[in-house]
This record gives sequence, C-alpha cells and structure tokens, in this order.
Amino acid sequence: MSGHRHRDLLNAPIVPTLTSMTIPTIFGIVAILMFNLVDTYFIGLIGARELAAVSFTFPVSNVLMNISMGIGIGTAIHIASRIGRGNLTEARRTAAHALTLAVTIAIPIGILGNLTLDPLFLLLGANHQTIDLIRDYMTLWYGGFFLLVIPMVGNSVLRATGDTRTPSIIMAIAGLVNGILDPLLIFGIGPFPELGIRGAAIATVVSWVFAAAALLLVLVRQRRLMSFADVLGPKREHWASILRVAIPATTTNLMTPLAAAVLTAMVARHGHHAVAGFGVGTRIEALALVMIIALSSALTPFVGQNFGANHSQRIREAVRKALTFAFFWELGIAALLFVAGDSVASVFSTEADTQQAIIWYLLLVPVSYGFQSVVILSCSTLNALQRPLFGTLISVLRLFALTVPLAWLGTLWFDYRGLFGGIALANVLAGIGTVLWLTYRLPKLSQRATSS
Repeated sequence: MSGHRHRDLLNAPIVPTLTSMTIPTIFGIVAILMFNLVDTYFIGLIGARELAAVSFTFPVSNVLMNISMGIGIGTAIHIASRIGRGNLTEARRTAAHALTLAVTIAIPIGILGNLTLDPLFLLLGANHQTIDLIRDYMTLWYGGFFLLVIPMVGNSVLRATGDTRTPSIIMAIAGLVNGILDPLLIFGIGPFPELGIRGAAIATVVSWVFAAAALLLVLVRQRRLMSFADVLGPKREHWASILRVAIPATTTNLMTPLAAAVLTAMVARHGHHAVAGFGVGTRIEALALVMIIALSSALTPFVGQNFGANHSQRIREAVRKALTFAFFWELGIAALLFVAGDSVASVFSTEADTQQAIIWYLLLVPVSYGFQSVVILSCSTLNALQRPLFGTLISVLRLFALTVPLAWLGTLWFDYRGLFGGIALANVLAGIGTVLWLTYRLPKLSQRATSS
C-alpha cells in the first residue's frame, strides 16, 4: 500500500476527524439524490407514460442498489479493521476480492433481470403498453449493473481509509455527466439521435462507466490500494468475511422500503391527499436525515479502524459524541420544519386537504428524528464492530414490532394523523431502547478479542 495516503483515524482528534469526513459525504449523497432527480425530470418531459414506466423501475433498482451498498459496507468494515491492525497487505487483498465479489454477484443479477423482465414488472402492476418502455430502459440498466457496483464498492474502499472526499467528487462528476447526456440523448439535441427513454438509460450507463474507470484509476494507480495481481489470489476467506456483514447489512437496508410499502397501504385507506402528504413527508425526511447518513458513513470506518487497533475507549467516546450531535441537530431540523410547515406544504400542493396532511406530518414525525438518528448511527456502529445481526434485529424491532403496529393503532383512533403519531412514537421508543442497550453493551462489544 505504498503511495497510499490515508487519514489517521487512530490518533487524530475525534470531532475534527469525523467532521472533516462527514462534510464531503454530504455532497456525495446530494449528488446521488440529484442523479435520480435529473433522470426523473427529463423523462417526465417526454410524457406521462414514460414517467410511469421509469417509476415502476424504482423499487427494483432500489433493491439492487441496497445489495451493492451492503457489499460496500462489508468491504469498508473489513478493510478498516485490517488497516487498524496495521495489516495493509491484507487490506489490499480484501479490496481486490471485494470488487471481484461485487462483479461476480452483479453479472448474474443483470442476466437474470433481463430474463425475468416482463413477468416481474407485470407482477408489479405495469400494463403491456408500459412494459415496452420499461424494457427500453431496464435492458440497458441491467446490462450495466456490474459497472455500478464497481464505484459503489470502490468508494467504500476509499472511505475505509478515511478518504470521503474522493468518492464524493467522483460521484458528483458522474452525476454531471449523466445530467449533460440526458437531454442530448433523450431529445436528440445537435448530432445526437433522439432516443427517448432509452437515451436516459444510455446516459446513466455511460456515467457508471466514467465512475468505474475513475475509481479503478484511483485505487490501482494513484493510491495503490489494490492491484490486479491481488485479484488472482484465493478469495473464499475474504468473500465469506465480507458477506458475513454484507448480508445482514443489506437485510437491514431493505427493511425500510418494505415497511414504507406497508405504511403506504395503510395511508391509502384515508384518500389520495393522505398518500400525497405521506409521500411529500418521507421525501423531506430523506433530506432531513442527509447529515445523519453522512455522519454514519464517516463513523463506520472510524469505528472499524479503532476496533482493529483495539482502541475501545476511543470508539466509545466517538459514538457518544456522534449520538449527542445527531440528536440535537435533528431537534433543530424538527424546529425548522415546525415553523416552516405551512410554507413547505404550499410549495408541494395547492389542494387544501393535501397541504393539511403535509403539515400534520411535519408537525408530528420530525420531533422523533433525533431518536431515529440514534438508531441509524447505532446500527452503523454495530456493523463496524462486526456485529451486524444486532443492527438487523434493532431495525426489525423498530419497524415491525413498533412502527407498523403503532401506526396501525394510530390510524384506527385518529385517522392518518394517528398513523403519523404512531411513526413518531415508534422512533422515540426505539431510540431510547437502543441507546440504553448500547450504553450497557458497547464497552464489551468495542473490545476486539486478541485471537480474532
């Protein structure tokens, strides 16, 4: 790993280190959000049928993105741990084998996706007219999926070293490439052919090609974090180690969209205005939690490296400071949304009933974001401590033992406002329970067994 420059996560001051890692990650997350938004915007300009077609693809693409993220989490944690132990040679091998694992999984998924494209999307509710448009888009998307996993996992390798800036820059430029190519290929501007929804898919795949090439260049040539010779070595041990974290982490990630689908079905019983209010509220929630997701991405390699180095006290101090900051940051966000609720509602809808639903969501749910943040950061910490099943269990309990039942009871007693209140109460209870459990268990969990 000569020539590699990584941030000192084992000795540098905790707060400045986490801050300098979190801020670039925020821009990377925003770039990814804009990536999807730009695609949706330009496809919407073609027509309603095209927009409906690409909307059908979101659940499928989200599942596959979560699989990629799960492999990335497993990769980052094991590389961070090896760096913490000072075993840089093993860290290089892990990086190389993680990329081969991701591609080995992605290629069969892409093939299977294309083979099952029609029956899958018909099952999801697409009609025969829409399926032709979906095929135009997803045939290329599936074909290029193996290119997407390279930057997803490669970014995790860089974050494991403490470098959150380079992944954010690469994803931002990839988003820019996609944004430039979208109108050119969709509408046939200048020398480019008019390809419609297929043009959007080509723009997306080309941006993945750029991101994959840039990541490989950085990893192999600039940072020397891996070599192609490492790819040829025995992989079974590294693949098993990564998957031990990746599978529970992916499961945890998939719990949220699954619970969201159940909650949406509950809200739908109260009319389209309630569904619209819930939809707007959840999108605002995604933005409100960007800081927490970024901090979570920074905390994972920090805890992972210090776990590898057996710096238990440093882990506990970092987690305590991260949880405290997250809680009070989200209280500030809740206060802002409380004050701005009417204005936000008027931006998203002109219908009084829909505005009222948005206002009630922003009144009730954001109060619990601080507690929800505690759960998110605790799960990331448990992943980094190589105890991912604990994180999965916490997520399952929060969403299916608390959120869904309390939302259901709330909607029985107080219509959709009770449902929103149930979501908030579940977050509060889950946050309190998680922090009490973590306070008790973290001292032991953060100590690495010398034999491991």
